[in-house]
Amino acid sequence: MNSLDLALFDTLAAGFSPSPTLLWLASAVALGSSWACAAVLAWAAWRRPPERACVLAVLAAGGAASLISHEIAASVSAPRPFMVGLSPAHVPHGVRAGLPSTHATVMFTMGFMLLLRRRLRDVGLVVLAVATVTAWSRVYAGIHFPFDIAAGALLGACIAAALFALQVAGRRLVRTPAAASSWALHALAGDKAGPSLVLMFAVAAAWIGLNTPLSIGPAILEESGPVEKSTVLLYLAAAACLLAVRVVPLSRLDKTAICTVLLAFAARELDGHLLRYGNLIFAPIAVAGVWLARRAWAARQGLRAWWQRRPEATTVLTFAAVIGTAIVLDQVPAALADLGAFRGNPAGLYRNLMLSFEEVFELALPALALLGIMQARWGMAVAESGMRR
Repeated sequence: MNSLDLALFDTLAAGFSPSPTLLWLASAVALGSSWACAAVLAWAAWRRPPERACVLAVLAAGGAASLISHEIAASVSAPRPFMVGLSPAHVPHGVRAGLPSTHATVMFTMGFMLLLRRRLRDVGLVVLAVATVTAWSRVYAGIHFPFDIAAGALLGACIAAALFALQVAGRRLVRTPAAASSWALHALAGDKAGPSLVLMFAVAAAWIGLNTPLSIGPAILEESGPVEKSTVLLYLAAAACLLAVRVVPLSRLDKTAICTVLLAFAARELDGHLLRYGNLIFAPIAVAGVWLARRAWAARQGLRAWWQRRPEATTVLTFAAVIGTAIVLDQVPAALADLGAFRGNPAGLYRNLMLSFEEVFELALPALALLGIMQARWGMAVAESGMRR
């Protein structure tokens, strides 16, 4: 921090004598702006079908921006205002580095990317407006310095520009993008794609666990860290993708039930079930599960053939297996600690490995859901092209 940063913070922040009205507004914005952005993107995907692929790409870029921002923040290790006694944390927040602001990085990345798309510029302006108000709210609440926000906005602009440059370069280098990417689509549409994806996540989890906290900051695996935020973004992307694509066997109620489950998983990832009345999150999962089970029982004859020949069936089974593994990994550390398995020098290594596998496998779940949805859509497209021939 420097004198200009401190002067701006003194001007913008609530400090120790906040205005009740402004503090209520800042707290509401700071806590709800991420969901507001998600709602804006969901609306854009719903109302503008030709732009749904772009909206999904923007969500994926937001997840990547979150990871980049957290890694930079862990390396810089700049304290937040409430960590150095300049202000209370008027909004609950973990004690971790704040430069650059991850909220600013993600929102400005998505806003600038949308601005670069002519048909989504109005949506981009809305996202940038939300990002600007969020920037003020987080400074006012004492959890960021103004320079944290400025650094996040600059990083978001750089990420958006880099992705746009890659898109332009790709169009120039590849005159037939469909043919050039056919091998990748063929691999993703195969029945081994789901297990292979989980294997890649397992390798990444082992690498992160073995290198934490030596080369990788432990903040990457913490609550509200980049892995958790990317998980939530992928759940939202999977739900938006399911609503955007047409899959013949699924009715509107089927899609609604599956989206309900995906959004409930996202809320649980944000620890929504720990809030007051948070157990209500499990109610829609139960209702949707009953509906889907009833539909599956009614169509059990067709499902038997589907399980045998469709790649998305393998992906669904892999999804179920990863859920079971994540649940076990969530319970094992406590059980091993009770048995004294974490005593001695390797204790931190074992704990980091288990935490890494748990968090990364939870990240794999929405990725598998997104893969299964796209596999179903690709399979239907192949069937339709075969019928036209």
